Amino acid sequence: MRYAYLLAFAAMCPLLGHSALAQNSPAAVATSPAAATSPAATTSPTPPERIFHYSVKGRLLKSADGADHREEFVYHDSIGGTLRVYYPSGKLRRTTSYLHFELGIKYGLEAGFYETGEIKSRRAFQVQQVGPFEQFYRNGKVRIRVPLGNGPDGNPLPAELFLPDGKPAPAAGFVNEKMPLLNGVGNQAIIAAVQRRTRYPVEALRNQLTGTVLVGFIVDDAGFIRDAHIELTPSPVFNATVLDAVRALGRLTPGEVDGDTVEVSFMVPITFSIQ
Repeated sequence: MRYAYLLAFAAMCPLLGHSALAQNSPAAVATSPAAATSPAATTSPTPPERIFHYSVKGRLLKSADGADHREEFVYHDSIGGTLRVYYPSGKLRRTTSYLHFELGIKYGLEAGFYETGEIKSRRAFQVQQVGPFEQFYRNGKVRIRVPLGNGPDGNPLPAELFLPDGKPAPAAGFVNEKMPLLNGVGNQAIIAAVQRRTRYPVEALRNQLTGTVLVGFIVDDAGFIRDAHIELTPSPVFNATVLDAVRALGRLTPGEVDGDTVEVSFMVPITFSIQ
């Protein structure tokens, strides 16, 4: 019996991503609010702050020696709190509120910042994603707004693009737009890297399980892989190998729009078949 797994990109675009709360004033998210408190969490003591150090390739280190940047998680109760991610310079890069940190359940605002302190992006979660995702120019004007949901045709609603003065951008979009790169190569290199690392699970072969897994992830504005998750799967047996393959990408060259690095969301179908 021969088996094969096929991989193809369904969609990838800096205008697609997890959702964010649309508000009129970027200043409203200058700090991340406390995560909602779980009733179960109130019965346990609040753990101390946790500090993580990462290498330039995104690997978790045991100490600050040779670290590219640090991340800090401050608990608001026994399971939830706020994650703060910093630039190598020590400036705040992103804050994210969690209802349950270990399970990755977000609740509240996630806000990104330029190294100079201006709001760069925002989205909101209430366990599930709510509202549009927005990215900003340094002057506080919206650069990209991605509505949440699908249109009548079933496809994701198109993103709204804006010029620095707040006027709608031309239909053609931004002139200077670059997708993320892996080792200097674009989409095909990312596809090939995920494919090489994906393994057909032994249990799936034994039970002749087939189907397509739809995996989503973000290449953030520093090139790190974030929020890898399974959108659809024919069986949980496939999930771990697909997520491991995505996370093994390491650090990429981030996408850009008009010279500013931006977050780029990917949605990738991986088809497992037995022949």
